[in-house]
Amino acid sequence: MKWDLFISHASEDKDDFVRPLAEKLIAKGFKVWYDEFTLKLGDKLLRSIEKGLAESRFGVVILSPYFFKKKWTKLELAGLVALEQQEENRILPVWYKIEENDVKSYSPSLADRVAVKTDGRLDHVVQEISKAVNRESDELVVGAHTLSTPSLHPNSIELLLAAQKADGLIYAVLQTGGFSVQAGDKLFGPPNDPRIKAINLHSLDELLKYGFVEGSKDIYVLTQKGFDYKVPEGVNQAPTPVFPTLTPDNEPYIKQIMKAAVADNGRVRLFFHTGGSTLRAGELMEESNGDRRKVARWKSVLDESYEKGLMRSKYNQDGCTSYLVSHLGYLWTDSLNLKEAES
Repeated sequence: MKWDLFISHASEDKDDFVRPLAEKLIAKGFKVWYDEFTLKLGDKLLRSIEKGLAESRFGVVILSPYFFKKKWTKLELAGLVALEQQEENRILPVWYKIEENDVKSYSPSLADRVAVKTDGRLDHVVQEISKAVNRESDELVVGAHTLSTPSLHPNSIELLLAAQKADGLIYAVLQTGGFSVQAGDKLFGPPNDPRIKAINLHSLDELLKYGFVEGSKDIYVLTQKGFDYKVPEGVNQAPTPVFPTLTPDNEPYIKQIMKAAVADNGRVRLFFHTGGSTLRAGELMEESNGDRRKVARWKSVLDESYEKGLMRSKYNQDGCTSYLVSHLGYLWTDSLNLKEAES
C-alpha cells in the first residue's frame, strides 16, 4: 500500500483538529493521504480520492457534527466500507465534538465500533491510531522481514545491529554533561553533543514504535522481532523527512527560536518569575517586562513547535518550562538555513 492512513473529514474541522492531527501522524513517520498535503494543482479530485482510498491501509474517519451533514464524506465512508469487505478493521473512527447517541443516529454500525474520543487530547488520538496501525504492521512482517519492513534511520539500524551482537540490551543514560546510548561495547556519539542526543532519542523512539525493543527511560531490551531484524537490500540513507506546516502568525517566531537553539545546545527555556517571564534559547534572551500578550505568544509558539514535532520534550521544574529540539527540528532548521544561504 502506498499510504498508511487516509483521513476522511469535513473541511470545517480542518483548522482546529484535522490538520494538526495529520501533521503529528506524519511527524511520527506515517504516510498520510490528506488532501492539503497530497493533492496537486490539476489533479482530478474524485479520481485522486478514489485512488487514495484504494491505496491506503486504514481510513481515519473524523466523525463530527459537520461530517454528518456532508454528502462528500458519506461517499468517502462508503468507499472505505466497500474496501473493508476484503480486509477487516480498516476503518478507525475518531469522535470529534460528538457523543454516542449522535453516532447511533447517523450509523448504528459505526457506533458499535471501538473509537477514540478526542476530548481535546490530540496526543491521545495520535497514540491510539499509532497502536492500531502498528499492531497491523506486526502481522504483515513475515520471517526475517519482507518489503513491509519499516524505513529506519541508519542510526536506528546501527543501534539495533549492535544490540543483536551483544546481549540484546541498549542503555540510555543521563549523565553529567550529556546523554549517552550504548549497545554492547559500542557508544553512540559523544554525550555532550545535543544533535547526536536528538538522533539517539529519535532512534529509540523508532525502535519502540515498530516493536523492535521494549523498555523505557534507562534500559531497552530487544524483542524477538528485534533479534530477527535484517537490513533490507538497498537501505543506505535516512528516510526523507516530512516537515510540518506552521501557522503563519507563529512561523517567524518559531524560525527565530529554532535557529538560536540549534546554534547552541538545542534547549529552549521559558522562566516564570516575579514581575514577568524570560525566554532563553542560546544567545537569544527576551524579557516580557510584564507584557502578558508577549508571554501568551511565547507559549503558543513553543507549544506549536512541540506539538508539530520540532521539539521532542517538554517538562516543568521550579518555575521553568524546558524544551529540547528534536531530530526533525534539527533537520528543519538545517533546511531553513540552507534555503536562506542559497537565496
